[in-house]
Amino acid sequence: MGRFAVIGLGTFGFNVAGALFQKGHNVIAIDAAEEMVQRAREVASQCIAADATDRDTLESLGLDDVDCAVISVGDKIDASILITLHLTELGVKMIVVKAVNDTHGKILRKIGATEVVYPEKQMALRIADRIGHKNVLDQFTLGDGISILELIVPAQLVGKTIRDCNLRRDYGMNVIALKEIITGAEEYPFSLPSPDDVLKENQILVVIGSDENIEAFKQRQTSL
Repeated sequence: MGRFAVIGLGTFGFNVAGALFQKGHNVIAIDAAEEMVQRAREVASQCIAADATDRDTLESLGLDDVDCAVISVGDKIDASILITLHLTELGVKMIVVKAVNDTHGKILRKIGATEVVYPEKQMALRIADRIGHKNVLDQFTLGDGISILELIVPAQLVGKTIRDCNLRRDYGMNVIALKEIITGAEEYPFSLPSPDDVLKENQILVVIGSDENIEAFKQRQTSL
């Protein structure tokens, strides 16, 4: 399993640490506040109260050899920038940082962050997509302008084969999975589709494509 450092144990950092720990990873949880460290003792392998803006402290903790560091220090823009810079200089392979705004995110990328996340913004967009398009169940970005979209098979596609839907030709999207809707199930079983599979009304279509093409496809479905 991997070795991860989570710096900043607010709501986002705490939940990231807990999710990684539940999956069996070695998680080092760090926060400057002792009470936050105490709260995280059940969701991490090691909990440390320390000032992560100090480069010597990070080095002494052995963070130079973690597989990934996650930085979530709230609205402290200067702290997140300094921590990111230190970890970059220490040679950390992957650095994921929670950003406050787009400008903050640009700075983080320039100094070495491998991934910048905007949890509140991303969740807001996912909710807006779900409630703004009747068939959309979820959408999440993979980065670099590429997203995965899950939607109930639109009525105009029911009865057609995946090949005949021409999603790749018309929208530059590829179908990567089909899910069967089962009433009362917590998770829907999925299958890897073939071009000759016929779409049904009780299915969920999972597609991948550029953000631009996915938006065009959703707008097209809404207008029909």
